[in-house]
Amino acid sequence: MRCPSCHYDNIPGVDLCESCGSDLAGHDLPEAGSGFRGKLLTSRIDQLEMAPPLLVPADAMVSQAIEAMREARHGCVLVQAGSKLTGIFSERDVLVRVLRKGLEPTAVRVESVMTPDPLTLNPGDPPAFAIHLMVEEEVRHLPIVTGDELLGFISTRSILRFISEHVIGPG
Repeated sequence: MRCPSCHYDNIPGVDLCESCGSDLAGHDLPEAGSGFRGKLLTSRIDQLEMAPPLLVPADAMVSQAIEAMREARHGCVLVQAGSKLTGIFSERDVLVRVLRKGLEPTAVRVESVMTPDPLTLNPGDPPAFAIHLMVEEEVRHLPIVTGDELLGFISTRSILRFISEHVIGPG
């Protein structure tokens, strides 16, 4: 790390410059900066296009959840028991957990094939958090909650639209 005072090239991670003794603590931390990376780190999830919660009860049949997704043109439904978010059921779940196993959508309840206790984000989290979770956990939809209130969900499409409109800019 180069000292901002005397420009001596110090070993990364030192707290004091070995040449002039200047305090270097925190000077080697990455900054959000501007441009693409900065926008993803300083913006907020609530600036993205968020879909309203599309809810089904845990005891709904898979066929009902599929119909709800089709009508709303969404790739997932959020599963609720009372006022608590208990799961998420997506198009991928239909393919992998229902059809691939030869289950009949009219005979299977959502609660038996949903992803329980889904990962969630807060509206104040940066889009970079969403991208990280989507990549690391291999999910395409993330519910957005504040306290116990379910606000909606974002998808990979929401992230791409945000990048296109606010980071790359109009073409």
